[in-house]
Amino acid sequence: MRLHSERGVLVTNWDDIAREAGVSTATAYRHFPSLAELIPPCARTLFDLIQPPTLEVASRQFAALPTPAGCFEHLVRTSSHCFARGEGWLHAAHRERDFVPELDQALRIIEKSLWVLVRAAARQPIAPDVQRVLFVLCDFPLWKSLVDAGLSRRKAENAIVALVRAELARVGLEAKEES
Repeated sequence: MRLHSERGVLVTNWDDIAREAGVSTATAYRHFPSLAELIPPCARTLFDLIQPPTLEVASRQFAALPTPAGCFEHLVRTSSHCFARGEGWLHAAHRERDFVPELDQALRIIEKSLWVLVRAAARQPIAPDVQRVLFVLCDFPLWKSLVDAGLSRRKAENAIVALVRAELARVGLEAKEES
């Protein structure tokens, strides 16, 4: 995972992986004969590392918050911490997902979970276009772009919270909840 994070998945070869693991190249191949066998355990390890919130846990946390804005702020802050823990691998996976189907599959699982959390944070049905905007605001690529542009992780997180709040105000979701 470290090599993938630093170099990218496609340019990391089995000799590099074996050397990093302190085993022979043949041993690395025996355990992971292709990317199709290597990527899923890397993705599972990443999920264990970043500990994304489950719907059950997030729903309990959302229930304690008075407004959709509070729920989304919690979602953004929790997601930002996950992104920071898995930044390198997530970045490599996003960059190479079009070339490595297993990376695309791993990211689709993460994205599916985020879609569920966005709908739960809204607390009520929202228009598909609004869901899409909120999803993009809460997803890794925006956070990464802000960090790469020079914002600290905390400032990126705060900027995303402000953007989400602005979107909620634009569609009147917050006003409905607080009235």
